[in-house]
Amino acid sequence: MKVRSVQFKFLITIISAILAISILIGGFSIYEVDNYIQANTKEFLNTTCSNETAQVNDIFGDIEKSVKIMESYVLSLFNGSTAITDRDEQKRIIELAGGMFVDIANNTDGAVAYYLRLAPEISDSKTGFFFTKMNSGEEYIDLGPTDLSLYDRDDTEHVGWYWEPYEAGHPIWMTPYYNQNNDILMISYVIPLYSENRFIGVVGMDFDYTILTEKIHRIKVFENGFAHLELHGVVIHTGNELEENIPAEDLEEKYLHAYGELANGMTLVLSASYSDIRQTR
Repeated sequence: MKVRSVQFKFLITIISAILAISILIGGFSIYEVDNYIQANTKEFLNTTCSNETAQVNDIFGDIEKSVKIMESYVLSLFNGSTAITDRDEQKRIIELAGGMFVDIANNTDGAVAYYLRLAPEISDSKTGFFFTKMNSGEEYIDLGPTDLSLYDRDDTEHVGWYWEPYEAGHPIWMTPYYNQNNDILMISYVIPLYSENRFIGVVGMDFDYTILTEKIHRIKVFENGFAHLELHGVVIHTGNELEENIPAEDLEEKYLHAYGELANGMTLVLSASYSDIRQTR
């Protein structure tokens, strides 16, 4: 009877030890598997984000290149201080620039408007041109220049395209805004023009913001993840509405992130859900 009792106790001890070791090894294995999966997920996110960022920046790069060509052409036409203030010469330059810019815009993906505006100090408040596409059309329509004197400087939707680069003193990407002049949600790249260190106007091109958001929306991040844009730390949804925000606490606690800096100052963020990562485990 004692032998059986000892054997039973010994068996219980062996089984308990095996269970304890199994739990220890199992827990350690789960920990290592979690680390491995998370590291691989992070690598996948970083690679995907890097590729998507490069594609978007290529689009922005084409816009920047086009506007710089526009800048160089206009400045080459102003060949002296007399030409800057001569109204007949200004008219000739505007006609030449209008004829060239349309070809540049037609060969720039995502462009929906282009414009040249001379400074009121050397002309008047309406000297220049503004061509834009309307209602998803393919042809550029001459809407005529906006009268700068009718709006306050801080009226971004009407005249931000002029005053923001003027105040910056260098080429800028404007934050997404709704342009009241052509009813398009857009991003603008604008270059201030200087001749002999004198500000003489701006040239710029508008990019359809919805093209960007639709591209971001198509990015697939596992089953429950997504891609979005951030601007100055604020999360922006990838639809047409700018005011909807994702709660910051949800982003930090429920998702693993990868970041890519865009040429226009935005940040592309890819977010993988931890629920998807755990499901892989």
